[in-house]
Amino acid sequence: MTPSKRILLASCIFVFLGACVTGPSQKDIKQAEIRYDLGVGELHGGQFRQALRSFMAAVKVHPDFALAHNGLGLAYMVMGQNQLAETHLKRALELKPDLSEVLNNLARLYMNQKRFRQAIPLLEKALEDMFLKERYLAESNLGWALFMTGKQKKGMDRVMTALAQNEKLCVGYLYLGLMYEKRKQYDKSVEELQQLVEYCPDYPEGLFALAKVLLLQGNIRAGCRHLASCRDLGRRSQTGRSCQRLIDQNCEASTDP
Repeated sequence: MTPSKRILLASCIFVFLGACVTGPSQKDIKQAEIRYDLGVGELHGGQFRQALRSFMAAVKVHPDFALAHNGLGLAYMVMGQNQLAETHLKRALELKPDLSEVLNNLARLYMNQKRFRQAIPLLEKALEDMFLKERYLAESNLGWALFMTGKQKKGMDRVMTALAQNEKLCVGYLYLGLMYEKRKQYDKSVEELQQLVEYCPDYPEGLFALAKVLLLQGNIRAGCRHLASCRDLGRRSQTGRSCQRLIDQNCEASTDP
């Protein structure tokens, strides 16, 4: 066989093989969407491992399903597996670069790792989307990232803007409370964190933050009471364990009011 014929044959085989490569069938896509919807419900219900399995099943039949990769990223994030979370969130962005929800989630992962400067451009890009759902979440996250990179006034303004959009935004009150704490404005910090506990009584992070500031003020009894509530509410979480450590360090055997 001449060289030219070999090249022609190779090119024909390449075209033939390429024609045989197809994406998921409509049945596969529908199955992936069902698995994804199950995963979302399980994630919201705190069934993180089950959600992980559902998102994995969705990606198995539809590998380029961006929202399923986003779901995997969130599930891994809440389970503390940051590297896997980052891998799947980045994959979701490769598939859909302008998916604002994923931009916010990847930014939140970076913030958890104190990579605030990397989070800021992601959040700014997400906020360019005029149709961004729950935009107050990205707004408040951007505020915290700005604050933690030295832009305190801009950061606080962003969080206040987010709270103006949603007055029951748990994380917004948490951010403001922590901002005032870092500025040693403890009375204002307590005020914001008390709002947080009022609106979000089942949020152990809020109880923990409020308890710490009360302890800093010397209000040991109230601080220990909130730590006990935090411990009981988040008994199997990292926050609950942190509350127990502060109880051991600061509180008497009884924390009853």
